[in-house]
Amino acid sequence: MQNYIRSIGFSMYKKKNEVKELLDKIQRENIASARISVTTEKERLWEIRKNLSESVGLCIYGYLENLGVFIREGYFPYVKDTSVSSVSKCSIEKHIDDSVFSGMLDDNRLGMSLIFRLSNPLDYDTGKKISSVNLFGFCSDGKVLLPIKKTLVEIESSKQRSQDRTLLIEAAKRGDENAIDTLTTDEALLYSTLNDRIQTEDVYSIVDTLFMPYGMENDIYSIVGNILDIKEEENILTNERLLILKIECSDIELSIAIKKEDLQGEPMVGRRFKGNIWLHGKINQE
Repeated sequence: MQNYIRSIGFSMYKKKNEVKELLDKIQRENIASARISVTTEKERLWEIRKNLSESVGLCIYGYLENLGVFIREGYFPYVKDTSVSSVSKCSIEKHIDDSVFSGMLDDNRLGMSLIFRLSNPLDYDTGKKISSVNLFGFCSDGKVLLPIKKTLVEIESSKQRSQDRTLLIEAAKRGDENAIDTLTTDEALLYSTLNDRIQTEDVYSIVDTLFMPYGMENDIYSIVGNILDIKEEENILTNERLLILKIECSDIELSIAIKKEDLQGEPMVGRRFKGNIWLHGKINQE
């Protein structure tokens, strides 16, 4: 966790005891603003959200004992006021060994299920349908890549191929054998083409955007995406400079928070971002 709270301006907190002191201070100073929710099992849960800049903050959460004592269970960073990333089918599940919730987004634009840490668990109502998800992530080491030069015709052709692939994936999920055969053929052709080009070209001159699982954790991803917007902000407690990047990756838009010094290169709209992110999501329900 310490690796990712640096992305919201807490890079000097590297040891567990240092992080504990920070959390104790935030909890003590903001206890009056704690939000309390009672579950169907009559368990009283609480969370404190401390805004640290215009866009980011730190959430501390736990449960209340019978005597009203606040027991802290954990913490996580968050990004505010993000835009809708997907309206595809989404399911939420609670972890077996703690009070953390994860979401699984089945978006055909990716061709795989996307797992994220739920950022607003107290808002989750099992009786309501999830209408959309706002995705955002945190990165402790990123790089800026130059864009791949494309003509307008190539850009439109790429968009059309992406839309066609999404439709094929939807049809394949319904059991359409022709769609399955077409996807299989396309994947084989793509593999062959990449295998030939990789001999003489750099991988990032071939792959425009990328969304791929990374490591053993199921909500950590390696991404390459186009930079759509950049905001520079400051952590009000540490005065560390932060960047909030709006990224388009595999036709999905999400926000990335990163400490300015942790990003190699000069970010500009139109260039690309590369990094490993801890993916979070805020669900919206009808």
